[in-house]
Amino acid sequence: MSGDELNLRVDAPTTQTRRFKALIGEFFRHEFKRAQPSGRSYEVDVRIERPGDAGDGDVDCVAKAVLDALTGVVFHDGSLIDRLLVSKHAGEHARVSVTARPLPCPPVIAPPLAVRQRVLEDA
Repeated sequence: MSGDELNLRVDAPTTQTRRFKALIGEFFRHEFKRAQPSGRSYEVDVRIERPGDAGDGDVDCVAKAVLDALTGVVFHDGSLIDRLLVSKHAGEHARVSVTARPLPCPPVIAPPLAVRQRVLEDA
């Protein structure tokens, strides 16, 4: 953890999505016992590295396993993810790197006074 940003790297991930999800989930249950999930919007970057040809494996299955493992620990629900980037690359080792960071809250802009007055008159 670096402030509100989570950086996670899993070396030598299994190709079995169910086992991969269980490993990440187990890690979070042990290492983040007191973590309080955020209700803010998040962006998540999942980088998948495979030795040699990066063409094997389904990026959507790995991303789903990662997001499921982060749900309830980093954020309350997957619907809070507003931006998701998943990429697959050739690398020296099999690994998955994840960065999850809250998006900045958009500024609250009050409607013009004329609009507020009209709403009150209609009520």
